[in-house]
Amino acid sequence: MASRRPAVAPDLAAAIALTDAPGALETVLAAEGLSRLRSARSRLGRVRESAFRLLEADALITYACEAALDAEDPQDALRRILVDTGR
Repeated sequence: MASRRPAVAPDLAAAIALTDAPGALETVLAAEGLSRLRSARSRLGRVRESAFRLLEADALITYACEAALDAEDPQDALRRILVDTGR
């Protein structure tokens, strides 16, 4: 992810730095994206902070899918993301 161009937005860099967390990169990113989605949904209505959380969730889940393509079994990695984020 560090070599990605354009570079990852600074606000998302902290979430992506979670790569030291246990689990595959795509799983960690998808879980963080899902967490941001839950945060966005907790404050319904026209709330700017919720909009930013929604955009962060989208970016993190997108990065998770990109990371899955580099996994040993991309199809299985993508399937895990769908199952994990579909809850």
